[in-house]
Formats: sequence, structure tokens, C-alpha cells
Amino acid sequence: MKRIFTLILLVGGLSLAGCSDWLDVRPQTETTKELMFETQKGFRDALIGAYIRLKGGNAYGDALTWGNIEFMAQHWDLPAVSASSALANLKRYEYTNTYVEGWMGNMYYELFRVIADVNSILERIDDKKEIFDPGAYELVKGEALALRAFCHFDVLRMFGPIPGDTIATGPVLPYVKTVTNQVHPRVTAARFADLVLEDLDEAERLLQPIDPITQYSIEALNASESSGGFINLENTFLAYRQIRFNYHAVIAAKARVYLWTRDNDNARLHAQKVIDAKDKDGNPTFRLADQSDMTLEDYAASPEHILAISLQNLATTAESRFGQGGSLMKQDLNYYLGNLFPTAEQTTDIRFKLWIPRASDNNYKILTKFIQRASRPPLQVPLLRLSEMYLILAEATPNLAEASTIYGRFCTAKGIPFNTFSDEADRRSRIVREYNREFYAEGQGFFTYKRLNTASILWASYPITGSPAVYVVPLPRRELEYINE
Repeated sequence: MKRIFTLILLVGGLSLAGCSDWLDVRPQTETTKELMFETQKGFRDALIGAYIRLKGGNAYGDALTWGNIEFMAQHWDLPAVSASSALANLKRYEYTNTYVEGWMGNMYYELFRVIADVNSILERIDDKKEIFDPGAYELVKGEALALRAFCHFDVLRMFGPIPGDTIATGPVLPYVKTVTNQVHPRVTAARFADLVLEDLDEAERLLQPIDPITQYSIEALNASESSGGFINLENTFLAYRQIRFNYHAVIAAKARVYLWTRDNDNARLHAQKVIDAKDKDGNPTFRLADQSDMTLEDYAASPEHILAISLQNLATTAESRFGQGGSLMKQDLNYYLGNLFPTAEQTTDIRFKLWIPRASDNNYKILTKFIQRASRPPLQVPLLRLSEMYLILAEATPNLAEASTIYGRFCTAKGIPFNTFSDEADRRSRIVREYNREFYAEGQGFFTYKRLNTASILWASYPITGSPAVYVVPLPRRELEYINE
């Protein structure tokens, strides 16, 4: 049965309305693609629409940050949920369960909806290059390419094979570059990763000469000229670069991809570039968050944010999910969190201090990472952070003593008593632990287990033993029904 690629049917047109502040744009009215892409503003609005979709509940506004992906990492307990519930099935990796299959399918299709949005831009932008102001073409195209690569890569991390699996060498997933009703052939995991990197390479080439984040500090980019910052009436679209796919985010994404593909040399090179990034005055663009940020109630560590989504209702959303009456928490500090935070570290580790007792039951702990006052902006959920670059560097550096020095800098900022790596097994064990501690509720724990093909997942009752049955999520049934290769 010939397959009509399902995803293009889900994006019949872009629903957008423009306004003076792009952060406030919301889909409201149908606009034909032909009319939209006649103006620079139309291209910009289409790009904004892709970002809006990116932060939807089936993508990074829930499922791929603190939602389903964190249940797969065994990071949540649900005391009111029975062992036969759908979420319990997800925690047991029962991907054929009707509800679980639906959730996985929704994530898959939402990522490809974002891809379809940016493909609509990329199919037309070269023919309309003359309508753009200087630098605007490069910015829009560079961001669109980076978004396409970023979403595809998470499809690979979720639905692709375990890295290094010598058995899974056949075609696995489609890398979609066009909006069409024709079949998109699946490619191998290695080719898929190459295509991700090709898009990121082109995005890097386009953004490097023109992205203001290479010159200005984050604070200046988010402030008006009258306040000594960057923003004026002519360049509002260039502001808030840390919540858009900026140049440094492209480099950080490449570091993540290279680590996944086990190209440690390139992973190390790109992670170091982000760590070394400076503004025109020689000040670091990003810095590791420390106790001073926790004192300011910046629990999500915004100085580290390389790429983030801005959720204006984050305080309300986080309270409903993580607060006293919320659904996401961890049980029994001594057992569960004690596995992650040894007693000797609990008084100093700034991540441990983010866990507080639930008032109604001291056995359960609430994560305050995203429960920030509305008066303490930015209300952001990070997708790429500087701390990940340090961990990539500590993992990918071949010399163990040098890797320990890098890890020591990370430990100093996080309040961790530091000891050098004793051997490779010790390094791997601590790196895995740090990904779980540092990125709790950010969706990176499960992917770390899969990338390293660990034989067990902390707190999992299911026998893992590096099994593809756990680490490789099946393609949605709607896709499998129409595959004819």
C-alpha cells in the first residue's frame, strides 16, 4: 500500500497573526502560504509560528521536558496512580499500550509538524532573498535549518537505534526536507545523523557573521537602547536570542549530536567553543549557575541557557505540575534522592536544595526548578545549557586527568565535593549521575541511558540490560501501516 507521508496532511497551512512584539504572536487566522511568503514579515511570522508549536504540550512544553520522557527515565512517582495505569505502563516501557502508543505518536507528529512549518519557509526563502533587509535572510534561514535539525535529532534519539548498534544498519527514519504528498524514504541512522549535521553546518555558516549574540551580552540583547541595551524599533526581531536558535545554540546542538554519534573529537571541539564564547567586551556569554543564582530564586539556572523556550505562564504551569497539589514528585528522600545525592553532598549541592517536602506528606518531595515567581523573570525552560557542554567536555576528553579538571570546574559551581576520576568506569558512572541530577525535568536522563546503552536505569523495575525493547520506541502505528519499502 503506497504511503502518503502522514505528516504533511497535518500542516495544511500556517495560522498566524503578526503584532509588534513577536513574543506575543499567537495563531489566530488562516493565511495562505502564497500571501504569507510575499513579505519579510510573512517569513518572520512563519518562523515564530514554528517556535510557538515547539513549546506545545506534545513537544517541549511538557512531553519532551518534564512529561513523558521523564517517566521513561523513572524520575517521577505518582502515589495516586495504580500499577495498571497508563503512566505505570510507560514506566514499564510497554510501548504497545494504547495510551502509551498514543503519547509517543503525538510526540513524533508534533516534532514533524514543526519540521513541516520550517520546511515551508526553506522551500521558498531562496527565491525571495531580495525582499529581506541585510542579515534578515541569513537569520531566518539559519534558524529554520537549526530547528529542522534539532527536531529531527530528537526523533532519532527517541525512535532510532541505540548508538553503536551494529545490528541496526538498515533504513530507520525519514529525514524530511520538503512539504509534499510524496513518500519520504527512510534512511539509515548514520545517514540521518549526517543530515542533521549538514543542516546545522549550514545554519552555523549563515548565523556566524550576523547573529548579535556573538557581539552582545544576553542582558544587552534583552534591554532597550534607552537602558543601555541592544533593542530599538528597527531590530526587535533580533532580541531575546537565548530563546531563539542563535549561533551558540547551533554549536551546542552540534556538540550534542557528535557525542551521540561517538565522534568525541568534534563533540569536545564544539562544547569548548560554547564554553569559550565571549561578547565584544571579552565577557563570557554564558556562565555556570551557582549558589548565588539559587539565592535569587533563579532555580532554572538562566545564566546557563543557550537555547530555551519562553513560557509566559510557567509559574502557573509549574505550580500545577510540581507544586503542593501537583502530579509530579519523587517519593522518599532517603531512598530515591539518596541514590542521586550522597549524604556528604546534600548540604552543599545546589540541585539537592531544589527538592522540598510536600506539606501534606513529608515522604514526597517537590522539585522547585520551574516554580519561580512571575516577578523573577526570565520564565524559561532550557533546551540547551552550558552545564551540558561541561559534561560533554568531561566525557569526551581522552586524558582522564584533564577530564577531571574540567569536571572539577563543574563541581565547584554546583557545590559538589570534588574527587578526580579514578578510572573510566568511575568517569562514566559519575557522568550518568550528573545528567540525572542536573537535567531532572529537562528530558535528558533517558537519552543519556540510551546513548551509553546502560545495563540498568536507576529506579526502574523493568529488566533493562541494554535492551532495544526499552531504548528504541517503535514508530507510531499510523506510520508503520503505510510504509511500503
